[in-house]
Amino acid sequence: MSRFGLHTSTAGGLVQMLARARALGEDAAQIFVKSNRQWRMSPLSEEEAVAFRKEKAAMNLWVCAHAGYLINVAGARETREKSVQSLADELTRAEELELETLVVHCGSRGEVASADARKRAARGFQEALERSGTRKIPLALENSAGQGSSLAWDMEEWGELVEALPTARRGACLDTAHAYAAGHDLNAPEGREELIRQVKEKIGWDQVKVLHVNDSKSACGSRVDRHEHLGKGRMGAALHDFLRNSALRGIPRIGELPPGEKEDQANLKFLRSCG
Repeated sequence: MSRFGLHTSTAGGLVQMLARARALGEDAAQIFVKSNRQWRMSPLSEEEAVAFRKEKAAMNLWVCAHAGYLINVAGARETREKSVQSLADELTRAEELELETLVVHCGSRGEVASADARKRAARGFQEALERSGTRKIPLALENSAGQGSSLAWDMEEWGELVEALPTARRGACLDTAHAYAAGHDLNAPEGREELIRQVKEKIGWDQVKVLHVNDSKSACGSRVDRHEHLGKGRMGAALHDFLRNSALRGIPRIGELPPGEKEDQANLKFLRSCG
């Protein structure tokens, strides 16, 4: 069986996040370990870290983190340096909290050629792992919708970046809305099967640590990243069919969707219905 959950707020502290997860009935969740729109990371007391680890274990809750949105290890000069250090800090915090993986966007190339940007990103991920001093938490590189100059909307490019990570720390995160916007038509049975095949060949399903399960407000191939509540967007029931493929069995599923009590429950019901 797979685990299911949502990106869950840490407002009020990590223990409050666990209370929210319990109230929602989650057995998986995603969090930010710091503000997702700032470089700076606030201190974490040993008392809070210990309490979080202990309660998470008691709940048998699977938790991953999503790295901050400012991070762009394919960026130039100051942006890249800040990104590498910020990612290293988040890796350290995630391992301290005994999280399962840290998901990160592959970055944007700007005006640089894709091949050069990929090399810069690959070195940046390696540098962040080394600076962090961590030993085991995987770094899960996420596919993109291809908006702007984002890397990793193309399967070959995504696979190359994942492959460049150290074997013991290698991971990937498949986002369904991003895949759809990048041109994978999950509405069609052949489109769903083709995405399954490409992930197997270019990434390896054993490397996919978590699924971001999001419906899409944007059309297939639009390369516009806009999430919609599950079953309410362009994919609708076809998303359910995709998630029931045996290749995805056992991979935790996380929804990244606009919050709301009724909407949270409806999204979790959709996730649970997919087996």
